[in-house]
Amino acid sequence: MDIDFGAIATVAGVGFVSAVGVVLLYTIGLRLLGTGQPVDAAGERTEYAEETPRSGRTPAGATAGAVLCFALCAAAVLYGIWLTIPQFH
Repeated sequence: MDIDFGAIATVAGVGFVSAVGVVLLYTIGLRLLGTGQPVDAAGERTEYAEETPRSGRTPAGATAGAVLCFALCAAAVLYGIWLTIPQFH
């Protein structure tokens, strides 16, 4: 019985890059949703106790970008599930 360590490394590499990509897309989506939110005088985000639930306004372009990022994350997860479950092929 021979073990193909090259194939194992390929699968591990693709899995790692895919996981990092999905996390990066999700993070970018969250960052886009945070644009336009209130900032205090020092340039830091204000404390939640000082804010109303939606005291700032997120621009429409940023909201659309965030929705796109979240949709790509969902598509990547669903594609991974499709690849994993043989009954879907």
